[in-house]
Amino acid sequence: MTKIAKILLVGIFLFSGLIKLNDPIGTQLKLEEYFEVFSVDFAFMAGFWQFWIPYALVLSILLSSLEIVLAVALALNYRIKQTLYAFVGILAFFGFLTFYSAYFNKVTDCGCFGETIKLTPWTSFLKDVFLLVLTAILLIAKKPEDRKTGKWVIATAIASIALGTFCYFHLPISDGLPYAVGDHIPSNMKEREPLKFTYVYKIKGVETTLTEMPTDTTAEFISMQATNEKEAKPLITDYQLWVDGDTTNYTQESFKGAKLMIIIPNIHHMNEGAIPQIEQLTKGLKNITVWLVSASPDAEVNALRHKYQLAFPALSADTKILKTIIRSSPGLWLVKDGTVKGKWSSYSLPTADEIQQSLE
Repeated sequence: MTKIAKILLVGIFLFSGLIKLNDPIGTQLKLEEYFEVFSVDFAFMAGFWQFWIPYALVLSILLSSLEIVLAVALALNYRIKQTLYAFVGILAFFGFLTFYSAYFNKVTDCGCFGETIKLTPWTSFLKDVFLLVLTAILLIAKKPEDRKTGKWVIATAIASIALGTFCYFHLPISDGLPYAVGDHIPSNMKEREPLKFTYVYKIKGVETTLTEMPTDTTAEFISMQATNEKEAKPLITDYQLWVDGDTTNYTQESFKGAKLMIIIPNIHHMNEGAIPQIEQLTKGLKNITVWLVSASPDAEVNALRHKYQLAFPALSADTKILKTIIRSSPGLWLVKDGTVKGKWSSYSLPTADEIQQSLE
């Protein structure tokens, strides 16, 4: 039992930590969502929760790194007792978050495994309880002899923080979002499979659940429910692009030909130093339409365009959508006929030739 418990704890914590370090901004957004919810629900502590919002990215990398460090420490039998108590602490913390989400229906996706595996809040909470039980088994069992493996644990901590920092500056190594390179956006906006329903009818005085509508004309309809709503739901449900006062459907227009979109969710929170380089590389593009897409007010976007003499048009989109499309601000998103051909962070910008070659 102890061997199985140890293997499961190490494996799950390693997987969870690596998945989140791969996309630290995704975890940052989830933490910010929790802090905002708590600042409203626990108004007497609003200042405390709001204090942490600016540090959500740092917490994202540190907490995710801690998961990996604890997994390695347990695997190497490093300070076993202290390591297991640390497991209890972090699981109690995550357990509180997932229980609160589930019970009060506040944050419907905890982000425990990033975008790779979506868990409902109740499933996430039960997962945390299960891991606590495994930890309790190891706490009760006879402890193996501590090993002097501190240097490996320290090396793991440094490597984990370095991985999270790298993925922050240069985009996730593995992109699990529905706007990844190779994805066809219009297809991701369609239902993945036909909806299936179960039907409840009263037949001869007895309520019966059926998978097909009955042929009995005397059957009395009671209710119907979709059984595969989650599986059939489109991967993308709210992708929209617009220009205020313009009736053109820029959502569909974005799927025609080659489009390079410069994504800036918020003008006030971006790597502004990359704008001159982006403006310069767009001059070397051929047969590619360039758009600036932001969720900031028109006045702020136009001020930025004027400051850097950006000749390409500006469109608007929802902040959440833009942060989902690319984890960089600004970021470059290349789409040809609806298929994503390239994504680049503002810290690893391509040349005009590299953009052209991505279309081939």
